[in-house]
Amino acid sequence: MDQLSPLTDEPFGEAGTPGSLSEKLVISPSMQIEQSDPQTVTIYLRSAGTRLRIPRALYELLLKFEIPQSLASIAGSNLRVASAIERLRDKGFLLGEGDAEQSPHRLVTDPPVRLFDCPAHKLAPSATDLVVVGIPYDLSDRAAAGARQGPSALRETSLQLLYGIDRRTGQPHGWFDADLARPILRGVTIGDCGDVFVDPGERQAQLFARIAAILGKVTGGGSLPVLLGGDAAIGFPAIELLQARLPLAVIRIGGAAPHIAAPHASFVSPSTLPARVLALPGVRRYVHVGAGERPGGIQSGLATVTAPRFRREGMAALEQCLDDGMRVYVGLDLDALVAPGDADGPESAHFAYAELHALLCGIGERYTIAGFDLVGANPLRPGWGATAMTAVHLLLTGLSAAKDRRGAEARS
Repeated sequence: MDQLSPLTDEPFGEAGTPGSLSEKLVISPSMQIEQSDPQTVTIYLRSAGTRLRIPRALYELLLKFEIPQSLASIAGSNLRVASAIERLRDKGFLLGEGDAEQSPHRLVTDPPVRLFDCPAHKLAPSATDLVVVGIPYDLSDRAAAGARQGPSALRETSLQLLYGIDRRTGQPHGWFDADLARPILRGVTIGDCGDVFVDPGERQAQLFARIAAILGKVTGGGSLPVLLGGDAAIGFPAIELLQARLPLAVIRIGGAAPHIAAPHASFVSPSTLPARVLALPGVRRYVHVGAGERPGGIQSGLATVTAPRFRREGMAALEQCLDDGMRVYVGLDLDALVAPGDADGPESAHFAYAELHALLCGIGERYTIAGFDLVGANPLRPGWGATAMTAVHLLLTGLSAAKDRRGAEARS
């Protein structure tokens, strides 16, 4: 955190001659107070994350700019004060009257821990196989309230299954899947970009544009995007990006029964996600697997495979909707998982862990996964302690479905 010298000290840094003394300035709308004491005040910009500790005397002068004021009217002929105020403007705490505040230049925030304790990933193309991006956003689905804490909760739980590198070969160890009785993700590199910065109160379109910008940067070298939500709508920017490169289908597992709802022009929710996705030119099909009463046949590009039907027909139900080898984006909502303590059965609308594990493996065997998201992780819900590790195991299963088949094909 930066700090300004007291006004009675020598001029700080290498501040030059202040700019126009007659131009009127005003406090940035995103300026907030973090800490205050009799000597200093710590201020920050909600939009950019910039923090600054300033003398209280300077803070009192800053407050005078709550209404537009010229530098000359506040600083007078005192160049030391004028230089301090200019520094506040340079940092973004003061804006020219009528100037629009710049959109947040901060794209991501650093989480306390990385997924599986894997390396941090820069916002640049690379040869990393899987690139993780957390999206702590749950405002498009009131049923998912609390899922904004999902990315951090998943990362914390994932530390029980650490990512490791062989010291001699430099290749990742991977993990052992006890259900498959074989290693998975051996040699597959993973990087964690952190969480997308969410500016409270901003429009969803602004957030989604930021997500798209991040994904465009980190997948430029062929990396497969892995999104941690958040609610189900967070997959839309990834789908929009991937379908623009090559045609694909979308497989959504779990969540509310889909329907072709009239989409809002600038807002995506789980209920309008199918319509928004199917309106994209590169999306061929949208298949929802889980709860739902719609017929299983394809209608307007949307197909539904209910949980009971999947139990009866297995992967054949999905094969009736999608051609073998299709490029797909897979989204898994933890709402698909039977809740701890609830009974499952042939007609249950939810899946047991073993069923979801088999479904993800089956998708990986038949289709080429271009992107993956795990949403609905909500540590505020009862039973999260029992669900958390299951969620991480399903995440690893999904990643293995995406990468291990390709690795096997490359080695054959």
